[in-house]
Amino acid sequence: MCSLAVRKYVQQKADDLAKMSQSVRFIFVGILNTIVGFFAYAAYIFVLNDSYIQALIFSHIVGVIHSYLWNNKWTFQQKSYNGKSIVKFVSVYIVTFFVNLLVLSILVDTIEINKLISQGLALFITTIFSFVGHKYWSFKSTTDEIEEC
Repeated sequence: MCSLAVRKYVQQKADDLAKMSQSVRFIFVGILNTIVGFFAYAAYIFVLNDSYIQALIFSHIVGVIHSYLWNNKWTFQQKSYNGKSIVKFVSVYIVTFFVNLLVLSILVDTIEINKLISQGLALFITTIFSFVGHKYWSFKSTTDEIEEC
């Protein structure tokens, strides 16, 4: 019975190490996704249309696809795409989108800050919402408790 607890403890420690590298991968994907999304936003404004709302919609679509593919396969090493995880993932991004839209509209329309600078500032707030939503809901994992001897 005690050896089972020791094996579970060792497995838990191995899982903790894997999660640590998983956290680093999540942060890396988040930084990469922020860069991709910001450039998609800027490109839309400069090339297609000066509408920050349209640019935000476009950059969010690009960001959601980019982020899900990287996080699903690389960060969390899922073997396949799962409908439930996609729905949860997209739900977090829908909330993040509306938070971003609110912050952006206040900064651009009310305070009259440049559209690109405003999006850069909004990214700080939306990154927090995104990280918390994905860590504690989209990709939440369950772990077994270690049995005591």
